[in-house]
Amino acid sequence: MSRYHYELPESAIATAPVEPRSASKLLVIPAHGGLRDARFRDVPALCTGYSALWVNDTRVLRARLLLTKPTGGALEVFLLEPVGLPMEAALAARGECVWTCLVRGARRWSSGEASAPFTTAHGVRGQLTATEIGADVGTRRIAFRWTLEDADAAAPGWAEVLEGLGRVPLPPYMHREDTEADVQAYQTVFATHAGSVAAPTAGLHFDAPLWEEIHAVLPVHRVTLHVGAGTFRPLDEEGPEHHTMHAERCFLSAATLEALAAAPDAGRVAVGTTTLRTLESAFWYLVEWHRTGQRPDAVPQWIYRGPAADHAAELGWGLREAAAWATRTAAPGADCEFGTSLMIVPGYTPRTVDALITNFHQPDSTLLCLVEAVAGGIWREVYAHALREGYRFLSYGDACLFEVRR
Repeated sequence: MSRYHYELPESAIATAPVEPRSASKLLVIPAHGGLRDARFRDVPALCTGYSALWVNDTRVLRARLLLTKPTGGALEVFLLEPVGLPMEAALAARGECVWTCLVRGARRWSSGEASAPFTTAHGVRGQLTATEIGADVGTRRIAFRWTLEDADAAAPGWAEVLEGLGRVPLPPYMHREDTEADVQAYQTVFATHAGSVAAPTAGLHFDAPLWEEIHAVLPVHRVTLHVGAGTFRPLDEEGPEHHTMHAERCFLSAATLEALAAAPDAGRVAVGTTTLRTLESAFWYLVEWHRTGQRPDAVPQWIYRGPAADHAAELGWGLREAAAWATRTAAPGADCEFGTSLMIVPGYTPRTVDALITNFHQPDSTLLCLVEAVAGGIWREVYAHALREGYRFLSYGDACLFEVRR
């Protein structure tokens, strides 16, 4: 695992974004070598010549809940994913729902209810209660129920309760409480589909003017991957081959598949590792669908080492051909939704993009494995340069643009 370790001083970790967002630094790493210091506002000029920009339009939930135990002690609950319902249905639930959660302060909370008052954005006041109904290794299943002070009022959906009660789920390495400024700062300007418990951080660098400007330069397309807390989990100490990759939910609309089928395979720029993982996962999802004749529920961690890899080689497809098959032959007009545990490590060659915009990641993380698969071992030189030149690291930090090395 030492291959993905580097020393990251606390002083290099950004705890707040720069303003405006597009003023952040951008380190450019061409495929032919060399480094170039730039600013994120230079992205439109740097992307001239590419065919399209792809982003992850997931929206971050206020996933951190501060509750009070029956004993009066504090209980912190961090939502991970709903149990038994798709994300959209869980957020629309009225009155009750069940989630898998991380819990802090759970000592002496083996029974009973924890609770907290809430007020929605529309001024509806109520009480939330939480009851543990089961546990797995490291997580708990918690049933949430909410009642209103006005018994005749219509119950708000779970999403409305979270907006009124939940806190912004800042990463723990920031070592601070969230503020009102984080409500917007920890959300991309293009966030649409709620479901993440961590931000797709490369997208945080776009402010409204830059987002408008990039549309004038090249087509912009969206995918959705709901980022889970597993993104912060360090590599298994024995290395990538022993790591169990966390699963995350992906969604590609029928319009997105049509866009993939209509545009050339070359020249895509992915904004963020989650966007890259979604596009790569979509390719393997479609290949496996073609191979088996059935839509798979999920893309396994090492799918590219199994029968799907041989089938892909026989087909000779890129993502464009795979999307064309799905939209014109298999299921015209259909959306694609699936889980992915795809783990991208050195030796895997990304086939869906030619460039990746991404932040500077934590030591010993799966994200560094992905970066090395994209750009090779030059990431060490890149990170050393960034530390020397005062770049800011992690979620609110600066970014880099890697051209894919093949």
